[in-house]
Amino acid sequence: MKISGLLPIYNGAKYIDIALKRILSNLEENDELVIVNNGSTDGSRQKLEQWVKQDKRINLVDLKTPGLVKALKLGMNECQNNWIARFDIDDIYSLDRIKIQREQINESTVAIFSDYQFRSNTGVNLGNIPSPIFPPFVSLSLVLSQRTAHPSVIFLKDAVNSVGGYRENDFPAEDLSLWLRLSRSGNLKSIPKTLLQYRLAESSISLNNRATIMEKTANLHREIGIYGNHLNDLLENFELYLAKYEKFSHSSIRKLLTLRELSRLQKTPYRLTFSQKKHIMRIIKNKTFLELLNLGSYHDIYEMISMQSKRKKYRTHHSSIKEKRGK
Repeated sequence: MKISGLLPIYNGAKYIDIALKRILSNLEENDELVIVNNGSTDGSRQKLEQWVKQDKRINLVDLKTPGLVKALKLGMNECQNNWIARFDIDDIYSLDRIKIQREQINESTVAIFSDYQFRSNTGVNLGNIPSPIFPPFVSLSLVLSQRTAHPSVIFLKDAVNSVGGYRENDFPAEDLSLWLRLSRSGNLKSIPKTLLQYRLAESSISLNNRATIMEKTANLHREIGIYGNHLNDLLENFELYLAKYEKFSHSSIRKLLTLRELSRLQKTPYRLTFSQKKHIMRIIKNKTFLELLNLGSYHDIYEMISMQSKRKKYRTHHSSIKEKRGK
């Protein structure tokens, strides 16, 4: 199974040499790496030209007018293989990331994510985000869209194109839009291993941009919403799915995050059916907190609260969070 790596770059010169060594080591000899120079002005183009001379797997294309969605669309068109792995230049990837994700490809799957770790711009660990693993839970997690990191995904190109691909009108929530639509064409799943270290940079997001993201997210949940078939499967087999988490690391945190997402679903513009509302109320009201989570220990909960506090402190200190848009 050949893979195409897709890497948009905007002013990432300081990361190129270190990052490309790691990204290219993830790819096999017959794979390719499509790099879209997204209007860089910091010498990235010159550095990338040197890498093109060193590795025949690299296909370097230019986008004169910067724009993340335009860069992703151009890059997808250039990709020769049907499975595409997203990379970002300033993130760090496990050396076996693509090998592990490649092994999980099957006929019913259209996208594969993974657990990931937040890192500060200076390399401080700000905590891990355990992913949802199972397709119905991955679909549910889109209600908050915090556990399906865009630069961790590998997806099926044909399936993405069949649902309309990346849509410029959905920016700055173009990834959420794609996952919501893509869930209708096959399974979204995730690997319960930390394969991505996601860097939080000090690039400011204005309050207006945050408001735009929130408004766009609400509109997408109103327009598309969580896939009903996945939601029904989850609600009807909730306890069975939840019990499966016991086989994986951070099981208590995965359970708690799932419960949080289920509660949040009631507050979105998504129109739940009467049966879905009934199931949700049964789960939330008929199970006590400790019975549902079956914790046995508060260690995992403390760990989750601690890592959230560290991320919040970092963001507050710098008055910003990482803007992956345009990277």
